[in-house]
Amino acid sequence: MTGHTATEKILALRSGRKEVFPGDVATCDVDGIFVHSPWFFLDNWKLIGGVNRCFDPDKLILGLGHHVCLPASNQYANDLAEVRKAVKKFGFRHVYDMGTGNGHIIMLEKGHVRPGHVYVGADSHSTIYGAAGAFGTALSYEVPEILLSGKAWFKVPQTVRVTVESKTGKGVCARDVAQYVLSQVGADGALWRTIDFSGAYIHALSMYQRMIFSLLAVEMGAVTGFIEPDDITRSFMQNRVRGPYDCIYNDPDCTFEREWSVDAGAVEPMIACPPRPTETRRVAEVEAQNIRVHQAYIGGCTGSSLEDFRMAADILRGRSLHPDTRLLIVPGTADILREMQREGLISFFTDLGAIISPPYCGPCQMCCYGNLGDDEVMIGTNPRNQPGRAGKNSGIYLASPLTVAASAICGKITDPRRFL
Repeated sequence: MTGHTATEKILALRSGRKEVFPGDVATCDVDGIFVHSPWFFLDNWKLIGGVNRCFDPDKLILGLGHHVCLPASNQYANDLAEVRKAVKKFGFRHVYDMGTGNGHIIMLEKGHVRPGHVYVGADSHSTIYGAAGAFGTALSYEVPEILLSGKAWFKVPQTVRVTVESKTGKGVCARDVAQYVLSQVGADGALWRTIDFSGAYIHALSMYQRMIFSLLAVEMGAVTGFIEPDDITRSFMQNRVRGPYDCIYNDPDCTFEREWSVDAGAVEPMIACPPRPTETRRVAEVEAQNIRVHQAYIGGCTGSSLEDFRMAADILRGRSLHPDTRLLIVPGTADILREMQREGLISFFTDLGAIISPPYCGPCQMCCYGNLGDDEVMIGTNPRNQPGRAGKNSGIYLASPLTVAASAICGKITDPRRFL
């Protein structure tokens, strides 16, 4: 009998079964639920009986500061006020309010995700939790029921593998490689599959750079983006997680439904063009089109780590922003903001003339500020660029912090290698 993939083993473990197979339905204990914009879910939770009970208040994580750094309307303010009342009434213990940052990154930074466990989120990018060797996936309308029962059922997915080897060349970073993988797999190449990211390149990355791959897995249709735990994972978990965990690995004789191999050394700086993240091209190819950039944005769940801002600073140091281009800097979390302050990055970007935001998602979705004019173009490190997501404008390009910084200097989409 062939072995099992890590996803199959995790779902078997958390459903109390000896083994499960692709296509089986596994009803699992849920180890954590992330909810941003929680007023909708709490209202429905109350309607189905939540006024009396929650399966475990310690396993609900509320990200009030995920989409908004400060409410931009009375409706937002009132919704947030109602949630704060519910928090006190029902004893929810993990509340991340204004200024705390992107909830997906917080889930990992604050130790709410443990390898070998099951996590769900009321957001499609909950695939990020797979970066820590967990099963993390998105659910939506089911969240109120899970708040009552503590359980969720999953159709056990097939697993496809993406193996990335070698080292990147000049001007290429993890975002470029992940964007290239997305172009190869396609928008539905891993539909309701686990993507298992492996290879020497992946396992040489920091946790924050691994998160980019797990986050973009959903853009390939995947249910989660899994990375087997290693010493880097265990080091990241140290002094963060609140309980024991098991590192789960693929059996040596397990079967992957499909496999892709990627040579990171052959990847060039990449960019996603409108109207979707899979419209990926080489930056050098797009640069030739002479596309003006009015707003450059470094932040979002795929580009707001300390490492991302260091990369941008390496390009920008000793140079000036183009007079027609504004640069927005949005740290992913309060912890990242503090690290940026300690390293002098906040003062560096401020002196450069950039606009510094409190930690949150940023203008990936225009819930606070950063809206574009009808004819304006933005290039950002955020994960999505579908029309309507960032205001009415559809001129949104997605790239690495290196490419975004180079474009902010030139006022047009620019290959960063010219500055390296």
